Order: sequence, then C-alpha cells, then structure tokens
Amino acid sequence: MTAIRGEVRNAHILTRADRGEARARRREVVIRAARDVFVDHGFHGASMEEISVRAQVSKPVLYNHFTGKVDLYSTVLQRYLDHMVDGLRGALRTTAGYENKVRRTVSAYFDFVDEDDGAGYTLVFDTPVPSEPSVEGRVRMAMAECAALVGAELDAVGMDPYRARACAFGLVGASHLAARYWFDAGRPIPKIARSTPPLRCSGQDCPERASANTGGVDEVAAAVREASEDLDPMRRVSAQIRFLPRDLRSRMSSR
Repeated sequence: MTAIRGEVRNAHILTRADRGEARARRREVVIRAARDVFVDHGFHGASMEEISVRAQVSKPVLYNHFTGKVDLYSTVLQRYLDHMVDGLRGALRTTAGYENKVRRTVSAYFDFVDEDDGAGYTLVFDTPVPSEPSVEGRVRMAMAECAALVGAELDAVGMDPYRARACAFGLVGASHLAARYWFDAGRPIPKIARSTPPLRCSGQDCPERASANTGGVDEVAAAVREASEDLDPMRRVSAQIRFLPRDLRSRMSSR
C-alpha cells in the first residue's frame, strides 16, 4: 500500500514537472513571436494582439506569462543585450595583446549587428522607447558593461587606468556607431579585409583607408588605435574622420 502511494506521489511530481516544461516552451514561443513583431513594427507599432496571433496563444495565456508589452519587450531586449556583452567578453578572453583586443572588440560589434538578420541591431540600437526609461536604462547598462570589460583588459596589458577608461568608452562608442552605419548602408565594404592591413601607421606610410581590400572592422580598429596614441581631442576627431564615407570626409575637411 505504501509503495502504491509512493508511485502516485511520484506521478504527481512528474505531472508538475511536465507542466513546468510545457509552460517554459510556451513562454519561449511567445518570446520568439514577440521578437519578430518588435523587429517588424518597433515597440510602439507592435500590439499584444498580433504577438498572441503569431505565437498561436490566447491573450489571457500571453498575459499569464508577461504583465504587459513593456515587460515582454524588456525580456526580448535583455536577451540580445546579454548576447552582445557575452560576445564581447568571449572575444576579449580569447585574444592577447592590445592591438588584437582593439580589433576583436570592433569585430564583436560588427558581428552583433550582422547576425540574426539584424534583429539584435534593430532591437538594441534602432527601436527607441523614450517613454520607457527602464528600457533605455537596460541599453545604457549593457554599453557601460562593455566599456568596463574593454577598460579592464586595456588596464591589464599595461595602460594606465585613465587612458584605459577613456579608450574603452571611445572604442565601444566608435565600434557600435560604425557597425550601425555599415549595416544601414547595406554593408558597402567587406566586414573583414582579405588581407589585414597594419594597425599602426603615420604620415605618408599610412595607406588609404578606403582601399578595396580593407574591411570595416579594420577601418575602425586602425582609427581607434591611432587615436589612443594621444588623448588630445583634435587627434581623436581626426582619427574618427578617417573611417567616415569618402564623400562625407571630404566635406568635413573642406570646412
């Protein structure tokens, strides 16, 4: 009799476990459907009704998993933010040397905006939600975490803390802005050069950045690497101008 009661109890436990797995699967289906809707329509253009239709669940089931659209959007967004930070962390962990770390940092952002049909780029960088400070705060925290990771690595290879922090924020900002431009422009140049140009050059020894065999990652990495040689603001601006589109670069130089 005791054995029978034990079997019944185990059956109930198994049933609860099954219910938990089913709930987790439904939640995952909802998150994937929500990602597609948010990418297609943005935060304000998306509706919980369309998400429920895409997920093939009723709206009561949808609200059983998430309190509302902001909660659901934040969940989808946080996944991509975590992925962005983890991608940078992994790139830095498997790279040695300052120049290589600069290049891998730039590459991590280009990879992020380029993968998953640009879904991460759209959600993180191209879907502003000014009415929801909590959403903007998540993005700021993720970008600050990226800068902290880069700063710690630069500090570890011998750069003084002030320079490391300044270069880290400059590198993260330049990398994600350049990657965004590259993606928005339709990937006009290769992401990675066929043959990687040197990261250090000056004066007449510095090759033209817009050469056909130069990749977007190399353009930005070289510019940031030059800027880090001297924290003088005008030198940093000059380095940033180097990887702007040729026509925009010439207009800025003529002013």
